[in-house]
Amino acid sequence: MASQTTPTKGQAEKAAWLAKKKAYAPQVKKQPGEVPMLYLHKGSQFHVFMDAISKAAMEQFGHSAKMFETNVKYAPSLPNKALFAFLTDPDDFKAAWTEAIKSYTKEMLNVDTQAPKMYSFIWKYLSVGSVEEIKQHKDFATFSVDKDPVALWKAIVET
Repeated sequence: MASQTTPTKGQAEKAAWLAKKKAYAPQVKKQPGEVPMLYLHKGSQFHVFMDAISKAAMEQFGHSAKMFETNVKYAPSLPNKALFAFLTDPDDFKAAWTEAIKSYTKEMLNVDTQAPKMYSFIWKYLSVGSVEEIKQHKDFATFSVDKDPVALWKAIVET
């Protein structure tokens, strides 16, 4: 009969099996809409990163995220007085026109205030190697101070 301190063959095998089982950690599947980390190297799936980050940014920043596809800063369209021609009363026309201009101005300010947020949003999905490559970009000193997301995105696309 085996003593209490010495494990039997079956107990030893079970202990080894449990140790292997604890060491195994299945890969965590990405959640839908999760942005992958960008690693800039040959064979990196930049198109997957671009698609994921543009969708996540569109959800969070709205029209400002169009810069991922256009490579230019979003500028809302200026209201057109012809769109308000159906208003025959001059007071109604003036009120509607004033409201349209206020809305346009608010959108312009929104785009400008969201720029640093979008810059940091992009930055957090860059790997350490990607950050080092971006820091080597000729315009890095300028766009890092300005927190310009469009210039950062152009630098990412160029590298």
